[in-house]
Formats: sequence, C-alpha cells, structure tokens
Amino acid sequence: MYIAKNNDLIILAKDTREELEQALQFMQYTSIEETDIDYQLYNGQYLTPEEIAQKEAVRIANLHLTRGDVFRGLLLAKGVTRADIRSIIELMPDETPEQKIAKEYALIDFDEALDFYRGVALIDSVGEKLGITPEQMTKFFETGDWHELTNKEEV
Repeated sequence: MYIAKNNDLIILAKDTREELEQALQFMQYTSIEETDIDYQLYNGQYLTPEEIAQKEAVRIANLHLTRGDVFRGLLLAKGVTRADIRSIIELMPDETPEQKIAKEYALIDFDEALDFYRGVALIDSVGEKLGITPEQMTKFFETGDWHELTNKEEV
C-alpha cells in the first residue's frame, strides 16, 4: 500500500504508487511512502484496522437510548415488561463479592438511569436472557427501531 502525507497527516492511500500519483494530481502533499500497514478510511481519516476497532468500540459503547425507548422496544419486540427485566436482574448470581457488586450496579442502573448506554454490561446480559444477540442490540441502539430486536421469523 502507498500513502500520501501532508506533513504527518495521511491524506490518501492506494494499492499502487501509480494509482496514488494519478489521484494526487490536484492535491497538495509532502511525501509518498510505501507501507505494509493496511490503512482504511474511517470518518475522514486513514487509520489502521486496530485504530478503527478501538474507535468503533468507543462509538458503540457511547450509543444510548432513553429508558422509555428501551422499555418500549423490549415490550414491543419481546413482550417483556419492566417487572420481567427486574426479575432477570434479580436472578443474576451473587455468590462472590464481584457478582454481588455487579448485581447491585445492575439494579442501580435499572432503577436510576435516565438513559441506557450500549456499553453497559447489563444490556448484553439482559439481551442474552431474552434471545437478543449483541449485534441486534447494537442495531437497536443505533436506530431506536424495536424491530431490530426481533428475529426475522418472529415478525
């Protein structure tokens, strides 16, 4: 892969030097370098796959919905009430000190949070008990569409 830089900022990446030089005809750049790194364009920046994975994990963790959106979505998609969700949390194991703390955190989040963030472990725990995959949960948090929580054959 070849990259073009303007100072230290990668402005373009192409598989061959010829492709890169042709694309750079009207762009200002300071250097062209060959690299073994497979840079990819992500939100207007050329990043390594590892950097993209880190940024994507942060983006997903910060997705959030109001508690009402989450409860309505689960009710419409799965017929699950708030009491059902509380029961799922109360049935979490609490034999070890770590499990007790995790369970108490989950109950605090359930009772007190105004918004639910995708990155909170409680979301995947409840989703798993309801047959919702992490991918479905992420799509729900991205779109707010409760249909994302259903299996295609359920709709």
